[in-house]
Amino acid sequence: MTSMTINLIHVSDIHFGSGESHGRLNPETGLNVRFEDFVAALTKVVDYSIEKQCDIFLFSGDAYRNASPEPIYQKMFAGQLKRLSDAGITSILVVGNHDQVLRASQSHAMSVFQSLEVPGVLMVDRPISTVINTKNGALQLVGLPHITRHQLMTLDKYKDLSAVEIDKVLKEHIRDLLRGFYLKLDPAIATVVTAHMSTDTALAGIEEELLVGYTLTFPTEMFVSERVDYVALGHIHKYQVLRQENPAIVYAGSLERVDFGEEKEDKGFVHVKIDRTSAGAKTEFKFISINPRPFITVEADLTDCENPLELLTKKISKVIVPGCVLRIRYKIGQENLNQIDEDALKQVAQAALSVKFSAEIVPSHQRARLPQLTESAVLNPLTAIDTYLTEVAPERKDRLLSKAKEIMGKLTAEISGTDSKG
Repeated sequence: MTSMTINLIHVSDIHFGSGESHGRLNPETGLNVRFEDFVAALTKVVDYSIEKQCDIFLFSGDAYRNASPEPIYQKMFAGQLKRLSDAGITSILVVGNHDQVLRASQSHAMSVFQSLEVPGVLMVDRPISTVINTKNGALQLVGLPHITRHQLMTLDKYKDLSAVEIDKVLKEHIRDLLRGFYLKLDPAIATVVTAHMSTDTALAGIEEELLVGYTLTFPTEMFVSERVDYVALGHIHKYQVLRQENPAIVYAGSLERVDFGEEKEDKGFVHVKIDRTSAGAKTEFKFISINPRPFITVEADLTDCENPLELLTKKISKVIVPGCVLRIRYKIGQENLNQIDEDALKQVAQAALSVKFSAEIVPSHQRARLPQLTESAVLNPLTAIDTYLTEVAPERKDRLLSKAKEIMGKLTAEISGTDSKG
């Protein structure tokens, strides 16, 4: 039996507006350079989708930093959707947690695309099961937006349940809902399931720091069905394959680096090819990098360094990449802090897009052993404490030494098994 292969692009967590603290304004456009990076990343995905004549563009949630995006964010996102629509590619938009208006059920950041009835755009803002007709055949879609407990909490029959009990009910409800959808699927038609959620076998990342509201973890196994070919997940920012086949379960990850928590992660999207007939099924997928802007961290312990500025300069010069986002983290003794000239270091790192410093300053009294604390002196704990307090807190020595004696007395009594008052 012959069949047609459906080509699908899986992309997620665009987060327009995030990470702009690591950029600067482009004087020619008036836009933050990091925002332009995010737009360029999405443009690369759309270019690829059009060039490969793909059938489906599936975005699995979190278009913006929050549910009240600035007009420029909406304009740039809408522009890319129009390009897909003009090319005859169906766009599936899943509503993520950052797209949702908290404590509201009828509105979200992408509602405007429903109101305008943009051709070829399907919104997943509620659980759905539908069939999409493409030039290469039909595709069955089962979709879930980001699930919250808010809807259940407003129902009278759940009002007396605790948050933990509501979460348990919610997981069971979603599991049963998916089973019901699966039973109605045509086994001869390709099927994709999409959702924006955390799963119990995924490796979480920086999305926990960006979290809007609470998040609930669902069991990965609820997506497993012989009638499902590919599961396109969003919310977790690290690209990862939870299951290789029958069905493939994949997080596309965030499209660009949001912060240094993603410094080591490549960023991009997934090209999926699905071929299913009554005679069998075949799913192939591959990750495509968008070559994100480099994030680089320079770390140095300068506490015992004679020339800390020189050492930092050498470390920066060794790893600097033009246009990178650079973070310089160093540990230094308080007495040597005046040797660090951050303006001079910025000159060394002038090829970077941005530079941020993070210093851990070690107080002088914590660094060196007091010369008075000789080997014989520390044999008596109270003598050692007396010597230490004389050096670092002379004005409070008597009061602190009295407390130390009281504690030592209790310890001695505890060791000997007697009451310190006896």
